[in-house]
Formats: sequence, C-alpha cells, structure tokens
Amino acid sequence: MVLEIKGLRVRYGVGEVVRGLDLEIAKGECVGLVGESGCGKTTVGLSITRLIPERKGTISSGRILLEGQDLLTLDHESLRKVRGKKVSYVFQEPSSSLNPVFTIYEQLKEALPGRGATDDDAVISDLLKSVGLAKIAGKKNIYPHELSGGMQQRVMIAMAIVPRPDLLVLDEPTTALDVTVQNQILDLIMELKNKIGLSVLFISHDLRTIFRLADRVAVMYAGRIIEEGPRKRIVAQPGHPYTVGLIDSIPSFEHRKKRFDAIEGRAPLFSDLPQGCKFHPRCKFKIDKCVHAEPELEELSDGHVSRCIRAKGLIANGAIKGS
Repeated sequence: MVLEIKGLRVRYGVGEVVRGLDLEIAKGECVGLVGESGCGKTTVGLSITRLIPERKGTISSGRILLEGQDLLTLDHESLRKVRGKKVSYVFQEPSSSLNPVFTIYEQLKEALPGRGATDDDAVISDLLKSVGLAKIAGKKNIYPHELSGGMQQRVMIAMAIVPRPDLLVLDEPTTALDVTVQNQILDLIMELKNKIGLSVLFISHDLRTIFRLADRVAVMYAGRIIEEGPRKRIVAQPGHPYTVGLIDSIPSFEHRKKRFDAIEGRAPLFSDLPQGCKFHPRCKFKIDKCVHAEPELEELSDGHVSRCIRAKGLIANGAIKGS
C-alpha cells in the first residue's frame, strides 16, 4: 500500500472532527472520498502531511503510513522533504495557490527537483505540453492572471506531478471551474494517473465526479467513513441510506420531470452529535436500535463495507437500490 491511515482522530475546538478513520490507497489507485461540506474530508487530506494549523486543530491519535513510514512521527524538517515531493496537493482555487508576482515559468522551475539544470527549459516545456498547455510552452513571461481558471489549474497539476510523488491529493480541484473545463481537468487527471501510475486521493462533495474518476469510493459522514467499496459495486448496489441519498441527489436528464430528491435535514454539528447512528435523524429507514448505538463497519460483500445495521435487510428487500 502507498498510504495507510489507521485510527486517525483529529480534534478542533468544537470537538472531534475525524473520529477513528481507516483508509488505504494502493499503488496506481484512485480513491474517492466523498461527503457533504463539513464532514471532515479536507481535514483528512491535510492530516496526511500534518498541514492542519496547530492553533486550529490537533491530531490526537492514529497512524499515517506512507510507503510504510509513519508521517506522524517525523520532525518538521523531515516532513518538509515529504510535502510537495512524496505527497503533492492540488486545491480547489488555483488563483489562490499561484503567486501573482512570479511568472508561470519561475514557479514551475521552483518545483523542479533539480532546479538550475541546463535542461530546465525543455523539462518545463514538456511538462506544460503534458497537461495540455502547449500554447504557452516555451514562454517565460506569462503570469497567472493571464491564464483562465482551467489553465491555472492545469499549471497546478503540472507543479504537483513534476516530482513524481507517491501520492497526489486532489481537494475539490474542479469546483471553481465551469462544466466543460471540469471535464477536461478530470480527463487530464485520469490520463496522468494511467500514464505515470499515480496514486490519488480525490476529495469531493460531488458523487458524480467521484464515480467518474475513482477506483474505490469512501463515503464520509460526521467524521467517519460510513461506506466504502469498489466504485462499480457502490454504483450498482449502495449499502447505506446516506449513499443512496447522495446518488438520488444527482441531477438527471432522464428524470427531468421527477421531483428533485434531496436528503432532508442538515448534517450535525460536531459540537452536538446525536447518539447512536449519526445519520439517524435524517434517515427514513431508522429503527429504535439506530438511536442508541453507533454501528461498526459491516462487510456486505468482498471489499464492500457499510456502517448501517439494516444494510443487508434493506438491500435484500429492495428498499435501497443503485443507479
């Protein structure tokens, strides 16, 4: 495994926002981490290289193994050698990640592992071409504000992949882009993943995007993974009412006249989590037992697990269905 997260717990002032999370990513695999805003997805991504500001939150327990090395035990100097080299990030707003006073060429050159080499120009030119920016390859005087949002995001992806990282963390990388550019960026990520064998953690609230890109899907709610499994399995037969709700919330041209089916209620605050299953206040399938005990992950089939005590029964009687 490239990445193994075991029993991760992260605490902010309002309470524990990641509550004993386990997650694995294999070599060349893309794992999609999906859930509503505020469920703890971004915190998981930032925790990998301990990017959570100390004044805001702390990792209270757990292990984060990158190629077998526990990143939580490293000192700050050792972590600097991991960030941006072994683990690279692409965030959702490229204009806030690129420095407006330096050219694209200068920023890409800074990201090169052996910067200052005589062939830097050729390397940067090839890099820009690899992310679909052949038009600006070879130009040294282009600034970020001269590029569109989609072009800026391609530059960020180029900067992220140049050191050939063990893991690429993508945190809502297409949110600020229009639909056409979103598709181009997703195609680019998939192409690079297959071409250079990238391991990817793709964080998003958009299940449709996750289903397009991920090999495995982990659904997160209230700081914990409540369902995980192969993408095709979760598409065909989701095993948790929350996952079904997310799927039903995806707009469809096939059912344009159908009433839009959104999940009722709101995700709970971490400072006031309900007893028992954290989803039960919004779940139409809840029973008394759901209110009193939070379920553990239960295997539904090979590699497919769910944190719902009724999952097998609901699937068997057809109460919850896939798309």
